[in-house]
Amino acid sequence: MNFKNMSIRKSLIVGFGTTILVSAIIIVAALIMMNVQKNAYSNIIDKYVEANELASNCRIDYNLAARSLRDAVLSGETTENLRTFNTRLEQLSGHLSNLDSAYPLDNKSELTAFENQVNAWMSEARTISQVISTDRSRASEMIVSTCTPALQVAATAGDALAEKLRDEQDAIIQQQNMISNVSLVIIVVVMVLATVVVLLMATKIIRSIVEPSTQVRGALVGFSQGNLTVPVNYVGKNELGEMCEALRTSQQVLNSVIKDISGTTAQMARGNFDVELTATFPGDLKPIQDSINQFVIRMSETISNISQSADQVSAGSEQVSNSAQALAQGATEQASSVEELSATITDISENAKKTAVSAEQAGQSVHEAGSQITTSVEYVKQLNVAMGNISSSSQEIGKIIATIENIAFQTNILALNAAVEAARAGSAGKGFAVVADEVRNLATKSDEAAKATKDLIDGSMDAVREGAEAVDKVTSSLERTSELAGGVIGMMENVVHAVESQTQAIIQVTEGIDQISAVVQTNSATSEECAAASEELSSQANIMHQLMAEFKVSSRLGGGFSSSYSAPAPSYQSSSPSWDDDGGDYTGGASDNPFTSAKY
Repeated sequence: MNFKNMSIRKSLIVGFGTTILVSAIIIVAALIMMNVQKNAYSNIIDKYVEANELASNCRIDYNLAARSLRDAVLSGETTENLRTFNTRLEQLSGHLSNLDSAYPLDNKSELTAFENQVNAWMSEARTISQVISTDRSRASEMIVSTCTPALQVAATAGDALAEKLRDEQDAIIQQQNMISNVSLVIIVVVMVLATVVVLLMATKIIRSIVEPSTQVRGALVGFSQGNLTVPVNYVGKNELGEMCEALRTSQQVLNSVIKDISGTTAQMARGNFDVELTATFPGDLKPIQDSINQFVIRMSETISNISQSADQVSAGSEQVSNSAQALAQGATEQASSVEELSATITDISENAKKTAVSAEQAGQSVHEAGSQITTSVEYVKQLNVAMGNISSSSQEIGKIIATIENIAFQTNILALNAAVEAARAGSAGKGFAVVADEVRNLATKSDEAAKATKDLIDGSMDAVREGAEAVDKVTSSLERTSELAGGVIGMMENVVHAVESQTQAIIQVTEGIDQISAVVQTNSATSEECAAASEELSSQANIMHQLMAEFKVSSRLGGGFSSSYSAPAPSYQSSSPSWDDDGGDYTGGASDNPFTSAKY
């Protein structure tokens, strides 16, 4: 019997059913044997013992009857003895009749001989009982001559009958003992054979259960230790066979899934996000495949957006650097012009004392000074406009830096969520956790660089604001100087009489020019610092772009990116990210931000 193709329930039913059936057969055989012995002994008791007892009663009856008859003959008391005699004969007749009915043997020769002898003696005894009353002596002779010999013959026949019954009884008892012994041997043999059969079936059942259970246990222990290659070779059509087949299928599926995840995460660790889990993830494993594929797409989107932002930062910083350099060059030229104007005013102050002899030259010089002051006013206005442009550019750079910080913050959150998912995955997510850690480090470095750049831009904006205030002052001073120069031109005809006033005015102009020179020098230094900060920002943007170029994004986004990508970055709203009232979900500050399409 093949228990491998039999269900466990059926195997146990067969095993226990066989044991119960064998036990029932043994019990029934024992009961049958006991019933046979009981019937045999009941037959002996009911027939042979009864027949022996009736034969004994017959012998007792005719012995007592013979004694009563003898006492009647010898004592002469005939009435009482004859009554006892007749009573015994009646009892003897009844016992003979019962003996004939209860005699158990088919061969009744001994019974017939016994009955004939007893009847012959009874006939002689009745004859003697009739003779006693008339002739006691004759009765006495008859007792000696006929009655006693007949009684002895009857006793001999009774002994023969009793011996025959005992022999038959002993033969039946011996036969029953032999049957009992044979039955006992048969039962013992049946028990031994049944025990052997039950043991063989139990061994097969145990082996059919223990063998697959041992293999399943080894495979499950291997599962707990991360080993999916423990062999499960048991094949059967019962529950254990199906369980082993399911376990083998689970090993194959998990091996395929783990190899796919390992290969994918290895590619991600090398910066290649153009990967996808292609193995079959059945049942509850399907969300893992979907989550990793979604993570690859989200990381690709994030890296693409960071790269685009880096391109925009690089382009903006280059523009700021060019503007700052142009501003610095203009400030240098303006400082040179102011120095020249200061030297001219000094000459005017020296020549003012000689106004009487060189009034015409002084007038020309005043006209030149007025023209130069007008030019300086225009330059200062241009400087003010350039300062405003620098301030606007700095604000735009601040917005870009805020966007970079927002991207770094969201990248850090993604890396944190990835680390949490990797921790949930256990040992299978170690490589994924390394990638999440590298992304988080990169986001941290980007945030630090953005903060440093923001600090430099904030310093530059403060310096620009100070320069703007100084330019406003210079503008006011130049306008005032222009008004004074106009007054000097109007008063040239009375220059001789106004030498002292003109000298005083020239002194005031000289002081204003000195102030303008100081402000221009400050603006020049500030412009140079702004240019240096812009170059540093451009360098950091290039470094960020080089880092982003090491990644390969998923082709499922509709195209990757390269280091030369210069498309405009997505325009995010200026509202800052916030956490909802429950403190659980993060929402971005703009509806068109690609990272706000899901909750983290």
